[in-house]
Amino acid sequence: MLKQRVLTAIPLAILVIWGILTQPAEIIFYALSVILAIAGWEWARLSGIQNPLARIVYAVIITLAIYFSYQYLSVSPEWLMILFAITGFYWLAATYHMFMKGPKPAESRVSVIKLFIGFIVLIPPLLALMHIREQGAEWLFFCLSIIWVADIGAYFSGKRFGKNKLAVHLSPGKTREGFYGAVFATSAYSFFAGFYFELQYVQIFMLLIIAALGTFISVVGDLFISLLKREQGLKDTGAILPGHGGILDRIDSVTSSAPLFALLLGLVIFNG
Repeated sequence: MLKQRVLTAIPLAILVIWGILTQPAEIIFYALSVILAIAGWEWARLSGIQNPLARIVYAVIITLAIYFSYQYLSVSPEWLMILFAITGFYWLAATYHMFMKGPKPAESRVSVIKLFIGFIVLIPPLLALMHIREQGAEWLFFCLSIIWVADIGAYFSGKRFGKNKLAVHLSPGKTREGFYGAVFATSAYSFFAGFYFELQYVQIFMLLIIAALGTFISVVGDLFISLLKREQGLKDTGAILPGHGGILDRIDSVTSSAPLFALLLGLVIFNG
């Protein structure tokens, strides 16, 4: 299983890094749209839709909503910031729901509420990533790679020191020690990134805070998808990536953290 994950992850990581650093914004937008269209297909299943045609319809609706949102909202940074702030409040509410109430018993009926939530979870991240891309390809790479660094830090810290479960009813493998390791890793990474971006010391300090908050909310996104899978009795959101599951299994942390990164970086770094 680990070998299959590595064999899938390495070429995928190379492709993503190459795309981020070499391709124009338009190509990145269409690539992200395809990824989120597949995520929409998977989300429909998490919402209880089993019929393939109905899932395709939902994915098409998500894709159209992404396109028109990008066309009309990307020209208004103020509205984007408001959208990202609203999305942040949603993730705070999701955090409360998960830790206070936990997953519901597995069921197969369609949830209209979850179908609506799909628009909140899937559309703002693309707008956020494209907004960050406007500041340069390096910033987009930073905001995505910090999630990878968090995963690596959590894995090794959790494997070495992990004793206390973080959310046993949602993801038994995650530990508090793993989370602390993720925060430490992303903080160190962001510290050196601050010098690469030639930020002032105050901005570097703010970047460390943003990294810590982003790490936390990325874990929330991961746990939220785990909650939805448990409520549908699923192990993975899909099978498109051998050894990794579905697209949502890979981008769950990005869906929650990207809007926060775009909001906070826009407020204290890009306009600072």
